[in-house]
Amino acid sequence: MAAPRKGLVHQYTARLTAFEHTPTTPLSPPQNILLFIGGLFDGLLTVHLSSSYTGWGTSNLQKDAAELSKCVTYFRGIKTGKIVLMGHSTGCQDIIEYLTGSGHASRAKIDGGILQGPVSDRQAIEIGLDPALYAGSCETAKAMIQDGDGDEILPSKTMKSFFGPAPVSAKRWLSLASPNHDGDDDFFSSDLSDERLMKTFGALPKGTPLCVLHSGGDEYVDPKLDKEKLIQRWIEISKKGEGKVDEVHSGVLEGAKHNLKGASEEVLGGLVKRVLGFLESLDEKSANL
Repeated sequence: MAAPRKGLVHQYTARLTAFEHTPTTPLSPPQNILLFIGGLFDGLLTVHLSSSYTGWGTSNLQKDAAELSKCVTYFRGIKTGKIVLMGHSTGCQDIIEYLTGSGHASRAKIDGGILQGPVSDRQAIEIGLDPALYAGSCETAKAMIQDGDGDEILPSKTMKSFFGPAPVSAKRWLSLASPNHDGDDDFFSSDLSDERLMKTFGALPKGTPLCVLHSGGDEYVDPKLDKEKLIQRWIEISKKGEGKVDEVHSGVLEGAKHNLKGASEEVLGGLVKRVLGFLESLDEKSANL
């Protein structure tokens, strides 16, 4: 049984909350905020979004980004320090959308972002779903969208309940799984063109660095994929624009699963070391301004 967590629940907008983990023995209220954005099916003890738990199947990244901006704005009003977004899995897509998607310039400014477990849903689906079912599910979703039913729920038999109990709309399925490599959620696939990556990693805003942390034993990634090489590619793409991916603290957490479940103290310590190093580098950047 999980131990009780001490903290504060903040209602940052109507019906949506964020849980602040508070120090056991605080000397003063902490002013820096690390907002944790979960992946598909997550929700408890994270930033609660409309897409939390099973809501993601009928939501989208644009809506997530809009809600996150409200959350950041709320904390800007009560905290005086830095605000960093840390995303897990689809939470990583949320951060990229937040920083580079349509309307990004109007969103509340953040001081940095951490991507933990940035995997490709499309490639995970290609690995885990029968090829005939994958192709058929995409064709069904395309037909529904063409008929004006993109917001309707895709029949579960077409995707063999790949995502368990979550109802998934035709639009969201193609956003995740489009075989044309053009899905709205498709930011981290290893086969994306440089042109496509220039719209994400190449469009990162100046002054908002990213730290990228892949899991070495991620069960949703082809084990033959060179994750270090993929991260380096994202770093090089970012250099073509004005943004920055931290080359010192980004990397692969060897021995880590997708969500670090069952991770050893050594693996968890490696994660914490990289995260703290990245956060401390933000303070150094401010001191040098």
